[in-house]
Amino acid sequence: MKPVLSSYLLPCPVVFISTMHENQRDIMIATAMFVSEKDPLLLVSLAKGHLTSELIDKSGCFTVIAASESQEELYEQLINARKKGGDKFSSLSIATLSTPASKPLIPKGSSAWFECKTLSKQEIDDYVVIVARVTDHEDMGNEPIVWRNAQLFSLKNL
Repeated sequence: MKPVLSSYLLPCPVVFISTMHENQRDIMIATAMFVSEKDPLLLVSLAKGHLTSELIDKSGCFTVIAASESQEELYEQLINARKKGGDKFSSLSIATLSTPASKPLIPKGSSAWFECKTLSKQEIDDYVVIVARVTDHEDMGNEPIVWRNAQLFSLKNL
């Protein structure tokens, strides 16, 4: 039986954070939410010690990718790849959209993507919390998924 945690009850969008710096790139699952709609600000929470966090520190930017219904397998693969090093895009054979060489990769079939520039960061326990400004974005037209009570759900119009 899973422990009942308050975080299990609050729905959370399933997002991937993709980043790169020089010849390194990485992708991981993270937590994200919007802070402001007028000034497009997002807040992301990343576990410390991951390559993704290091690359964001070096580059100052990253891409938040809203996962879609078709990416449940990618979500599971990234959960299982947490402790493994190396290029997850290559090792997991993640198909990506064509992006400029200077931009983080975006998995095909995503719901939406948001290019972000780091504004501030705060270390809290085993996490790094980053406030970032959205500098570009695109709705890919695929239904997003959310996580609640250790399960994935799709979002549909009521």
